[in-house]
Amino acid sequence: MQYGASVSTELSDQHVTAIIVSHDGVTWLSEVVAALSSQKLKLDEIIAVDNGSIDGSPKLLRNAGIKVIEQKRDAGFGSAIAAAVASLPKFKIAADGECNEWLWILHDDCAPDRRALKILLTAALERPQVGIAGPKILGWYDRKHILEVGVSITENGSRWTGLEEREHDQGQHDDTKIVLAVSTAGMLIKRSLYEELGGFDPSLELFRDDIDFGWRAHIAGYSVICVGEAILYHAEAAASERRIVDVRDALLHRPLLLDRRNAAFVLLANSSRWILPWVAIQLLFTAIGRSIIYLLAKLPGYAADEIAAIALLIFKPADLIKSRRYRKEGKYLSARVIKPFIPSRSVRYRLTLERISSSIFNAFKFGKNQDESIVSKSYSDIGVIDESFDEIQILPTKSFTKLRSLVKLPMLFGFLITIGISIFYSRNRFGSIAGGALAIAPDSAMDLIRRYVDSWHLAGLGSSAAVPTWLPLIAIGSAITLGNPQTFLTLTFFLTPTICFLIFYRTATRFKLGKYSSFFAALLYAFSPVVLTSINQGRIGTIAIAFILPILFTLFIKDKSIAQFSTRRLAMIALVAGVAVAFSPLFAITWILLQIGFIVKDYFNDSGNWRKTKFDEILNNLNDKQIKNRLILILAPIAMNIPWAFSFIFHPLRGLVEPGLSVESAGFSSVLLFNPGGATSPALFLLAPFLSISIY
Repeated sequence: MQYGASVSTELSDQHVTAIIVSHDGVTWLSEVVAALSSQKLKLDEIIAVDNGSIDGSPKLLRNAGIKVIEQKRDAGFGSAIAAAVASLPKFKIAADGECNEWLWILHDDCAPDRRALKILLTAALERPQVGIAGPKILGWYDRKHILEVGVSITENGSRWTGLEEREHDQGQHDDTKIVLAVSTAGMLIKRSLYEELGGFDPSLELFRDDIDFGWRAHIAGYSVICVGEAILYHAEAAASERRIVDVRDALLHRPLLLDRRNAAFVLLANSSRWILPWVAIQLLFTAIGRSIIYLLAKLPGYAADEIAAIALLIFKPADLIKSRRYRKEGKYLSARVIKPFIPSRSVRYRLTLERISSSIFNAFKFGKNQDESIVSKSYSDIGVIDESFDEIQILPTKSFTKLRSLVKLPMLFGFLITIGISIFYSRNRFGSIAGGALAIAPDSAMDLIRRYVDSWHLAGLGSSAAVPTWLPLIAIGSAITLGNPQTFLTLTFFLTPTICFLIFYRTATRFKLGKYSSFFAALLYAFSPVVLTSINQGRIGTIAIAFILPILFTLFIKDKSIAQFSTRRLAMIALVAGVAVAFSPLFAITWILLQIGFIVKDYFNDSGNWRKTKFDEILNNLNDKQIKNRLILILAPIAMNIPWAFSFIFHPLRGLVEPGLSVESAGFSSVLLFNPGGATSPALFLLAPFLSISIY
């Protein structure tokens, strides 16, 4: 590359601040510092932000004359960059309207080539629309191995580089090209762009923050380039588990879990709302598929990471909602500008097949030396510093107990316990299930809708009786499984203990119960005889009520009368109660009697003239908001189940029968102990959690 006089003059006008983020990186920091000091284009300022290192990293940086900002050990990468930028003077716009300030972001385990900064900055200045530039990244230990030349993300959340398996650098990627994003290791950013985008998303503390930042830069009207002639060597210490990941969101210090969670977050936060449901479904099924593969490979920890990553987003959606709102404010271009950077399925499949065939070939390759290993080159080998430079003594890091960390997160602990038990408990039940009270489901959700809409049903000699409302609800729910009710029911029965645990845990914590007390109560609820018997006997109605009851308790605000409920909350309670009525006529009877009891209580307790007998005076007493809201909670669920609800007027005994086929239950003593009894039910001495909690 030739550098003219005008470009050299323009380079001298630029102000570049290098920001090093360190976290127990003393192993690599010596070379990083040496590489920065040897740059052909001198840096104007170097700032280091240390996230609670315990290995001597801050001391090494200060000895090198670098300003160090110290943060807590669990601080994220984005917050470190924000702290460094906050310490800089306020940036100024030049006379020509351009900002000549740049931020060069570096990890503590990446060393740029001596010409990297000059090449990056020159390429960016030659293209005024460019806001971010990144180098070609090679391996730290194998310095011919190409790690990245720009990066993208697939529709299912995988990190995409477009490179072949262990592709070696032969100059084939030395051109400059527009990409979706570049790694934060060596990322050169216009400071004005950084300020405009508000920095890195604080919800992405580590991993995938580079893709998110590049995505937002494109939407804001900027370009991102990868300059192939600029080279940087990267150890990828966190991703390869060479050091512990300590950021707040890294549960159990597992990098794969954090990476999967953040990948899903990036797609859900940045995708258009029209394709958001499809993206969510893809992510869910991809996580399930990967977890199954990991289980077959006898890697249960990685399988749990895949499921837990999705669970974290499902049950903690506040950060995702906040991020989507923030992106909506700074969006200038359509999300379609990202489409060319997302790899097509055909390209992904082709490269996957090539990697599989290459792996098979290498597995049967003769003459392969198993003891052969790649020796890391020293930084003196590439001529950055003299060979006599002293090595830093590496201090051992403290070990941690993963189980102890897991116990501190009872909700996740319970989630993993229930999933694990469900896998063992249901090992012979995968596939379409039927039997007991559960009839064989049709192949399509439209069949259920059709049965509900038809006025005549081919049952026995034919019938015009109204079809239960729970049939279309099952059809709607099966949208999760692409309209297959059989798969939806299998998934529901499989996840019943997990769903019961999570719902009850959230309800218990809402009522100010301690997190460990909530954990044990939710575990009792999830594996109560009622739930286990319902799973074994195919009682879909009882399972639905087990899901709904804790939600109803949550909707009723503690220490607040029903007259003070907002219209929205009242509608939510009526909707949830209507769904419960659809699955259990017995619940409908109980619900109506309960609300009538409250109406009578309110009428006699709150009405001062309840002894009046005139019709107008009685109506005036009933015009109380508390009583009216109770009437709404009676009538709305019934109205939702018309015309099926009318059948109970003529056949009231049907209210004692739940959905599905008739299954024999046990006697009176079992009912008192909340154990339905019958075939496949737990032993009678196993009390249900309702009785245990009430005694407690």
